Amino acid sequence: MTALAVLLGQGIGYSASPAMHNAAFAALDVDARYELRDVELHELAAEVAALRDGDRIGANITKPYKVTVCALVDELGPEVKRLGAANTIVRYGDRLVAHNTDLAALRGELPPGIRRAVVLGAGGASRAAVDALAATGCQATLVLDRSRWANLPGALATADLLVNATPVGTASDETPVPASLLRREMAVLDLVYRPSPTRLVREARAAGARARGGAGMLLRQAALSFSIWAEREAPIDAMREALRAELGPGADV
Repeated sequence: MTALAVLLGQGIGYSASPAMHNAAFAALDVDARYELRDVELHELAAEVAALRDGDRIGANITKPYKVTVCALVDELGPEVKRLGAANTIVRYGDRLVAHNTDLAALRGELPPGIRRAVVLGAGGASRAAVDALAATGCQATLVLDRSRWANLPGALATADLLVNATPVGTASDETPVPASLLRREMAVLDLVYRPSPTRLVREARAAGARARGGAGMLLRQAALSFSIWAEREAPIDAMREALRAELGPGADV
């Protein structure tokens, strides 16, 4: 019986996760596949319940359900209890356990020496970014949801790092931040990965700033999720190659 892992979210047809995970299964000769499940909120509980079926190994969770899904599983990993957000579910027998691999992935993407950071967005990715920044010794992190973006000029004037933890820029040429607010002294981490690089990353680089898109974080969290499901080390080179094929040779992988 072919095992199944799924990605649960809304408006996720752009996702590169199936390419990475299916490449990983093939590289290890595992009889499994990874599929998208684009679901409405009223369908989420049933989709999570279906993860208890014998052919399921788990799921990834993405926008906008990283917080909501925490109430639908049997157990929360320690990092999920702290953050209140999950991006990975694994099935152990008939029990579902939620984890957050975004957190460790983010820590690997943050530049060193950050003292003051601005994080755009207030969802699950934003919570992981705030926690990861605290772990690196960042002294002050300001979280701005969209209702407070009028405060961006003042907030960014003294920031060492801007993290875009919103979907703005996904599959488009939009940017959440005017180019005039980007500075050489302020690093940028845009968690959006398609296109790669995003307009925000391109404009930050044009201003002389260190800037990375979200493909590197996507790869890191995917490898960690795969390792939890498969109980073995993920074939990260195969996953990286598949991600590059999806996003193009210029991607920040």
